[in-house]
Amino acid sequence: MRRLDLFDFLDSMSLEEKEVLLEDLKAMISVEKNSPPKSNLEEQWVEVKRQMKSLDLEPYIDDQVEIDCIYDICEELIKSGSLEKENWELRKKILAEIVRGEYFDYYGVYDPMKELFGALAVTDQEKLECADLIFSIGSDYMKQDAAKLYLQYGRPEKYYDFVESHLGKSEAPYLELIAYYEGINLSKALSIAQLGWEKCKDSQTGIAIFLIKHYNKEKDTEMARKYMKSAKARRSINFEKVLEAVTDTEHESAERSEIQ
Repeated sequence: MRRLDLFDFLDSMSLEEKEVLLEDLKAMISVEKNSPPKSNLEEQWVEVKRQMKSLDLEPYIDDQVEIDCIYDICEELIKSGSLEKENWELRKKILAEIVRGEYFDYYGVYDPMKELFGALAVTDQEKLECADLIFSIGSDYMKQDAAKLYLQYGRPEKYYDFVESHLGKSEAPYLELIAYYEGINLSKALSIAQLGWEKCKDSQTGIAIFLIKHYNKEKDTEMARKYMKSAKARRSINFEKVLEAVTDTEHESAERSEIQ
Protein backbone atom coordinates (compact mmCIF):
# COMPACT_ATOMS: atom_id res chain seq x y z
CA MET A 1 0.00 0.00 0.00
CA ARG A 2 1.39 3.41 -0.93
CA ARG A 3 2.18 5.88 1.85
CA LEU A 4 -0.62 8.28 0.90
CA ASP A 5 -3.11 5.42 0.60
CA LEU A 6 -2.05 4.14 4.02
CA PHE A 7 -2.60 7.48 5.71
CA ASP A 8 -5.90 7.93 3.92
CA PHE A 9 -6.91 4.55 5.29
CA LEU A 10 -5.81 5.49 8.84
CA ASP A 11 -7.72 8.77 8.63
CA SER A 12 -10.87 6.81 7.87
CA MET A 13 -10.55 4.80 11.12
CA SER A 14 -12.04 5.72 14.47
CA LEU A 15 -9.81 6.18 17.55
CA GLU A 16 -10.91 2.81 18.93
CA GLU A 17 -10.06 1.09 15.63
CA LYS A 18 -6.64 2.73 15.59
CA GLU A 19 -5.97 1.53 19.15
CA VAL A 20 -6.92 -2.05 18.18
CA LEU A 21 -4.68 -1.81 15.11
CA LEU A 22 -1.81 -0.50 17.24
CA GLU A 23 -2.08 -3.47 19.63
CA ASP A 24 -2.17 -5.87 16.71
CA LEU A 25 0.93 -4.26 15.23
CA LYS A 26 2.76 -4.47 18.55
CA ALA A 27 1.92 -8.18 18.79
CA MET A 28 3.12 -8.80 15.22
CA ILE A 29 6.37 -6.92 15.86
CA SER A 30 6.95 -8.87 19.08
CA VAL A 31 6.46 -12.20 17.31
CA GLU A 32 8.90 -11.25 14.55
CA LYS A 33 11.52 -10.00 17.02
CA ASN A 34 11.36 -13.16 19.09
CA SER A 35 11.24 -15.62 16.21
CA PRO A 36 14.32 -17.76 15.48
CA PRO A 37 16.68 -16.10 13.00
CA LYS A 38 15.77 -16.79 9.40
CA SER A 39 18.14 -18.19 6.83
CA ASN A 40 19.02 -16.05 3.83
CA LEU A 41 16.59 -17.98 1.64
CA GLU A 42 13.76 -17.52 4.16
CA GLU A 43 14.42 -13.79 4.42
CA GLN A 44 14.60 -13.29 0.68
CA TRP A 45 11.46 -15.34 0.04
CA VAL A 46 9.56 -13.28 2.62
CA GLU A 47 10.70 -10.19 0.71
CA VAL A 48 9.56 -11.71 -2.60
CA LYS A 49 6.08 -12.31 -1.19
CA ARG A 50 6.02 -8.81 0.29
CA GLN A 51 6.76 -7.37 -3.15
CA MET A 52 3.95 -9.47 -4.62
CA LYS A 53 1.51 -8.19 -2.01
CA SER A 54 2.54 -4.69 -2.97
CA LEU A 55 1.81 -5.51 -6.62
CA ASP A 56 -1.65 -6.74 -5.61
CA LEU A 57 -2.45 -3.19 -4.55
CA GLU A 58 -1.52 -1.70 -7.91
CA PRO A 59 -4.30 -0.93 -10.43
CA TYR A 60 -2.29 -2.79 -13.07
CA ILE A 61 0.93 -4.82 -13.16
CA ASP A 62 3.35 -3.56 -15.78
CA ASP A 63 6.93 -2.33 -15.37
CA GLN A 64 6.52 -1.80 -11.62
CA VAL A 65 9.65 -1.45 -9.47
CA GLU A 66 8.51 -4.46 -7.42
CA ILE A 67 8.98 -6.67 -10.49
CA ASP A 68 12.59 -5.52 -10.85
CA CYS A 69 13.12 -6.20 -7.16
CA ILE A 70 11.88 -9.79 -7.52
CA TYR A 71 14.12 -10.29 -10.55
CA ASP A 72 17.11 -9.07 -8.54
CA ILE A 73 16.33 -11.27 -5.52
CA CYS A 74 16.00 -14.40 -7.65
CA GLU A 75 19.20 -13.64 -9.54
CA GLU A 76 21.14 -13.06 -6.32
CA LEU A 77 19.84 -16.27 -4.75
CA ILE A 78 20.80 -18.33 -7.78
CA LYS A 79 24.25 -16.76 -8.14
CA SER A 80 24.99 -17.02 -4.41
CA GLY A 81 25.77 -20.72 -4.69
CA SER A 82 24.34 -21.24 -1.22
CA LEU A 83 20.93 -22.70 -2.07
CA GLU A 84 22.13 -26.29 -1.73
CA LYS A 85 23.10 -25.51 1.87
CA GLU A 86 19.53 -24.52 2.73
CA ASN A 87 17.24 -27.07 4.37
CA TRP A 88 15.49 -29.23 1.76
CA GLU A 89 12.13 -28.96 3.53
CA LEU A 90 12.33 -25.17 3.25
CA ARG A 91 13.31 -25.36 -0.40
CA LYS A 92 10.52 -27.85 -1.06
CA LYS A 93 8.01 -25.56 0.66
CA ILE A 94 9.02 -22.68 -1.59
CA LEU A 95 8.90 -24.96 -4.63
CA ALA A 96 5.31 -25.87 -3.71
CA GLU A 97 4.39 -22.18 -3.56
CA ILE A 98 5.93 -21.60 -6.98
CA VAL A 99 4.03 -24.58 -8.38
CA ARG A 100 0.72 -23.33 -6.99
CA GLY A 101 1.49 -19.88 -8.39
CA GLU A 102 2.46 -21.29 -11.83
CA TYR A 103 5.79 -19.44 -11.72
CA PHE A 104 3.79 -16.37 -10.59
CA ASP A 105 3.35 -15.39 -14.21
CA TYR A 106 0.46 -13.17 -13.11
CA TYR A 107 3.00 -10.82 -11.53
CA GLY A 108 5.20 -10.68 -14.63
CA VAL A 109 8.04 -12.67 -13.03
CA TYR A 110 7.75 -15.95 -14.95
CA ASP A 111 11.39 -16.03 -16.10
CA PRO A 112 13.15 -15.44 -12.75
CA MET A 113 10.72 -17.75 -10.94
CA LYS A 114 11.31 -20.56 -13.41
CA GLU A 115 15.06 -20.11 -13.02
CA LEU A 116 14.76 -20.12 -9.23
CA PHE A 117 12.52 -23.16 -9.47
CA GLY A 118 15.25 -25.00 -11.35
CA ALA A 119 17.89 -24.00 -8.80
CA LEU A 120 16.00 -24.89 -5.61
CA ALA A 121 16.16 -28.64 -6.25
CA VAL A 122 19.81 -29.70 -6.36
CA THR A 123 20.26 -33.48 -6.28
CA ASP A 124 18.75 -35.96 -8.72
CA GLN A 125 16.44 -37.23 -5.99
CA GLU A 126 15.29 -33.68 -5.21
CA LYS A 127 14.59 -33.09 -8.89
CA LEU A 128 12.41 -36.22 -8.96
CA GLU A 129 10.59 -35.15 -5.78
CA CYS A 130 10.03 -31.81 -7.47
CA ALA A 131 8.46 -33.57 -10.46
CA ASP A 132 6.27 -35.63 -8.10
CA LEU A 133 5.20 -32.40 -6.41
CA ILE A 134 4.11 -30.87 -9.71
CA PHE A 135 2.13 -33.95 -10.67
CA SER A 136 0.51 -33.88 -7.23
CA ILE A 137 -0.58 -30.22 -7.02
CA GLY A 138 0.37 -28.55 -10.32
CA SER A 139 -1.56 -27.75 -13.46
CA ASP A 140 -1.22 -29.58 -16.78
CA TYR A 141 0.73 -26.58 -17.99
CA MET A 142 3.47 -27.21 -15.41
CA LYS A 143 3.36 -31.00 -15.80
CA GLN A 144 5.15 -30.60 -19.12
CA ASP A 145 8.19 -29.36 -17.20
CA ALA A 146 7.81 -32.11 -14.60
CA ALA A 147 7.73 -34.79 -17.31
CA LYS A 148 11.03 -33.47 -18.67
CA LEU A 149 12.52 -33.82 -15.19
CA TYR A 150 11.48 -37.47 -15.14
CA LEU A 151 13.21 -38.01 -18.48
CA GLN A 152 16.36 -36.20 -17.43
CA TYR A 153 16.74 -37.80 -14.01
CA GLY A 154 16.12 -41.47 -14.63
CA ARG A 155 12.36 -42.04 -14.81
CA PRO A 156 11.78 -42.13 -18.59
CA GLU A 157 8.69 -44.35 -18.28
CA LYS A 158 6.84 -41.56 -16.46
CA TYR A 159 7.87 -39.07 -19.14
CA TYR A 160 6.65 -41.28 -21.97
CA ASP A 161 3.43 -42.05 -20.10
CA PHE A 162 2.81 -38.30 -19.98
CA VAL A 163 3.60 -37.84 -23.69
CA GLU A 164 1.26 -40.70 -24.59
CA SER A 165 -1.57 -39.23 -22.54
CA HIS A 166 -1.29 -35.93 -24.46
CA LEU A 167 -1.11 -37.14 -28.05
CA GLY A 168 -2.90 -34.94 -30.55
CA LYS A 169 -2.54 -33.87 -34.18
CA SER A 170 1.22 -33.24 -34.20
CA GLU A 171 3.49 -36.01 -35.51
CA ALA A 172 6.54 -35.31 -33.34
CA PRO A 173 5.27 -36.88 -30.07
CA TYR A 174 4.23 -40.04 -31.94
CA LEU A 175 7.70 -40.38 -33.46
CA GLU A 176 9.29 -39.84 -30.05
CA LEU A 177 7.19 -42.64 -28.57
CA ILE A 178 7.82 -44.93 -31.55
CA ALA A 179 11.58 -44.46 -31.18
CA TYR A 180 11.37 -45.22 -27.45
CA TYR A 181 9.20 -48.33 -27.71
CA GLU A 182 10.62 -49.78 -30.92
CA GLY A 183 13.47 -51.50 -29.12
CA ILE A 184 11.58 -52.61 -26.01
CA ASN A 185 7.99 -53.17 -27.08
CA LEU A 186 7.50 -53.37 -30.84
CA SER A 187 3.76 -54.02 -30.65
CA LYS A 188 3.36 -50.84 -28.57
CA ALA A 189 5.38 -48.86 -31.11
CA LEU A 190 3.21 -50.25 -33.89
CA SER A 191 -0.06 -49.35 -32.16
CA ILE A 192 1.18 -45.79 -31.57
CA ALA A 193 2.18 -45.50 -35.25
CA GLN A 194 -1.25 -46.70 -36.33
CA LEU A 195 -2.88 -44.20 -33.97
CA GLY A 196 -0.78 -41.41 -35.48
CA TRP A 197 -1.72 -42.62 -38.96
CA GLU A 198 -5.32 -41.88 -38.04
CA LYS A 199 -4.93 -38.67 -36.02
CA CYS A 200 -1.91 -36.69 -37.24
CA LYS A 201 -2.67 -33.65 -39.35
CA ASP A 202 0.55 -31.67 -39.71
CA SER A 203 2.73 -34.48 -41.13
CA GLN A 204 2.77 -38.27 -41.33
CA THR A 205 6.00 -38.81 -43.23
CA GLY A 206 7.94 -40.33 -40.34
CA ILE A 207 5.02 -42.55 -39.37
CA ALA A 208 4.66 -43.77 -42.95
CA ILE A 209 8.34 -44.65 -43.07
CA PHE A 210 8.11 -46.63 -39.85
CA LEU A 211 5.01 -48.55 -40.90
CA ILE A 212 6.29 -49.43 -44.38
CA LYS A 213 9.70 -50.46 -43.05
CA HIS A 214 8.03 -52.57 -40.37
CA TYR A 215 5.82 -54.50 -42.79
CA ASN A 216 8.66 -54.91 -45.30
CA LYS A 217 10.75 -56.43 -42.53
CA GLU A 218 7.85 -58.71 -41.60
CA LYS A 219 7.57 -59.62 -45.29
CA ASP A 220 3.93 -58.57 -45.19
CA THR A 221 3.87 -57.31 -48.77
CA GLU A 222 0.15 -56.61 -48.75
CA MET A 223 0.31 -54.25 -45.75
CA ALA A 224 3.48 -52.56 -46.97
CA ARG A 225 1.86 -51.95 -50.34
CA LYS A 226 -1.30 -50.65 -48.68
CA TYR A 227 0.61 -48.03 -46.66
CA MET A 228 2.77 -47.11 -49.67
CA LYS A 229 -0.29 -46.38 -51.79
CA SER A 230 -1.92 -44.43 -49.01
CA ALA A 231 1.28 -42.47 -48.40
CA LYS A 232 1.40 -41.44 -52.05
CA ALA A 233 -2.15 -40.13 -51.84
CA ARG A 234 -1.84 -38.15 -48.62
CA ARG A 235 -0.91 -34.47 -48.81
CA SER A 236 0.54 -34.61 -45.29
CA ILE A 237 3.30 -36.96 -46.48
CA ASN A 238 6.50 -36.19 -48.37
CA PHE A 239 6.33 -39.22 -50.63
CA GLU A 240 9.79 -38.72 -52.13
CA LYS A 241 11.26 -38.84 -48.64
CA VAL A 242 9.32 -42.03 -47.92
CA LEU A 243 10.67 -43.71 -51.04
CA GLU A 244 14.21 -42.62 -50.24
CA ALA A 245 13.96 -44.02 -46.72
CA VAL A 246 12.30 -47.38 -47.34
CA THR A 247 13.61 -48.62 -50.67
CA ASP A 248 16.89 -49.09 -52.49
CA THR A 249 17.15 -48.06 -56.16
CA GLU A 250 15.76 -51.27 -57.57
CA HIS A 251 12.97 -51.51 -55.05
CA GLU A 252 12.10 -47.88 -55.60
CA SER A 253 11.59 -48.45 -59.32
CA ALA A 254 9.51 -51.55 -58.68
CA GLU A 255 7.32 -49.81 -56.12
CA ARG A 256 6.82 -46.80 -58.39
CA SER A 257 5.63 -49.10 -61.15
CA GLU A 258 3.39 -50.94 -58.73
CA ILE A 259 1.52 -47.95 -57.44
CA GLN A 260 1.33 -45.86 -60.62
